[in-house]
This record gives sequence, structure tokens and C-alpha cells, in this order.
Amino acid sequence: MKIGELLQKFRLEQGKTRKEFASDVISPSYYCKIEKGSHRVSAEDLIELLKRNNIRLSDFFGMFDSQDLAKQLNLFHEMIVAAHYNGDKDSLKKIPNLIERSLLPEEVKKEQILIARGYLEIDKSSTEPVNWKLREQLREKVFNFPNWNEEKLTLFCNLMPLYDCFSVNLIVQDILKEYKPPFSKELKRILLGIICNNLFLKLKIGEYEGIDMLVTIADAIPSSPDLVFYKNNIIFYKNMALYKNSNATKYLKNCQKAIEICAWLGMETYAQHMSEFLEG
Repeated sequence: MKIGELLQKFRLEQGKTRKEFASDVISPSYYCKIEKGSHRVSAEDLIELLKRNNIRLSDFFGMFDSQDLAKQLNLFHEMIVAAHYNGDKDSLKKIPNLIERSLLPEEVKKEQILIARGYLEIDKSSTEPVNWKLREQLREKVFNFPNWNEEKLTLFCNLMPLYDCFSVNLIVQDILKEYKPPFSKELKRILLGIICNNLFLKLKIGEYEGIDMLVTIADAIPSSPDLVFYKNNIIFYKNMALYKNSNATKYLKNCQKAIEICAWLGMETYAQHMSEFLEG
């Protein structure tokens, strides 16, 4: 069964109207279109719908049919990323078990579980032990791809915090030499993500060499609504570097504005992490 059909099945079993089932998570009219398959539902809204209606995630994700596996895979990815950026470790810890109980092919399951565990490794506090074996498996996963393509770039971008800054600098230089504008819409997003992560790792250890070059490349990529998050992060990292070097108040204020924008966009937890990083 597909997502909309599954939601309808659980709703009818509970004897609820669409309005009752949608609660205040999404509008009844939008929910109706999800059931009919004409609109998609975000992972965040889907999880909230299931929680409000007392439906276990494992029960829901265990009932997808083979024709809807691509959507299920995309939902797992959205769930992983959302939990990571919201600092929701409890939800992130549950995802590998959900993937294991899904109908995804075994090889795909193994890969997705490895990636989910990678995000858990990234989100560890400084007091938690490092899983060096897992980190090595994840690094090997990236370089199992023979060439830099969008899939390999995305995987590297997601796992960059597991690399040391020196290695990241070399790999990013190699990537930026290979890819020149004009970029596709998806490639713009990936490259900006890679630059953001590289800037984060540099600032984390107080390395300022090469920051101007990365910012210049990022600034040359035209802005668009889907790139707002990345562009805002570039502004934050650029001004944080300038503030750390000059202690000028104007750069600190620019950083604080970038943090406020992130909070206004509904990413309060991520904004808090930015604030802590700035103060650290």
C-alpha cells in the first residue's frame, strides 16, 4: 500500500473523519489530497499524524508495498535529517530499527542503517566514546564510489564531521576543481552544504586559511528560495571568522541576525547550536 492508502486504512479502522485524523497537524483539505495521492506529506507531518492517532511507526512503515519503496526511502532520509537538525536523539535512535523492519531490499537497509548510525555518531557529545570502527566503515562507504557524482557528494557532505579538517580540506579542493558553473539545482544545494560543513570544521579548530576562497565560491552561486538555509549559514560563518579575527561588534551583530533568521524559520534547536558555537 502507498502512503495515502495506508493513512486512509488506519483512519477508517479508527472510525475517524479526515478532519479528526488530520487534527491540527495539517488542514483537512490538504490531508484529503494526501489520501488521494495528489499531494505528498513531509516526514515531520507524517510522524506527527501517526503520534496523534496512536499509530506505531513500526506498524506503519512495515506495510509499504514494493511500488512505494522509493518514497519510503526518501521518508527515512527526511526523518534522519530532521531528527539531526532538531537535536532529537531519541527519534534518531529509533530510526535504524524502523529501517530494519521495513520492506526495503537488504542491501539498501544496511546502507541506510549505516547512515542513520553515522548521524548518531556525529551527534555524540564530547563525553561519549568514539566508535572508530563505524567511522571507518562510513568513510569507506564514501570512497566505494568510483567517481564524484551527486550521490557520492551528498554522502560525503552528510558525513564530513566524521573526517579530520585536513582531509576535508583536500577533498573539498578536489571537488571544487572538478565542478564548475553552471550548476544544476541539486548540485548547487550539495556544494553549498559541503562548503558550509568545511567552514564549520575550519572555525571549530580556529583555522582561517582558505575561508575567503570558500565564501567567494559560495557567494557566486545565485540565491534561490530552496538555498536560503545554506546561504544564511554562509553569512554566519563568514561573519564569525571576521569577528574572531577583528573582535568588531558589527560582525557579531551579523552573526546574531543569521541566528535569528534560523530561529524564525522554525529551526530553534539549530539556532541554539549556532549560538553555542559562536560563543564557544
